[in-house]
Amino acid sequence: MTLTALKIFHLEQLNSKIFALLSTLFSRLKIEHLINQIGIKITQRDNE
Repeated sequence: MTLTALKIFHLEQLNSKIFALLSTLFSRLKIEHLINQIGIKITQRDNE
């Protein structure tokens, strides 16, 4: 594998990981927004 092909391969892997992370974050933000819209309060407990 040439150096250029290797760089492209690694950039494509990084790109895939970034898109997976962003889709997860956006899904969570959408869910939190919907929960806030219907008025459910989410609390975090420090010592469970």
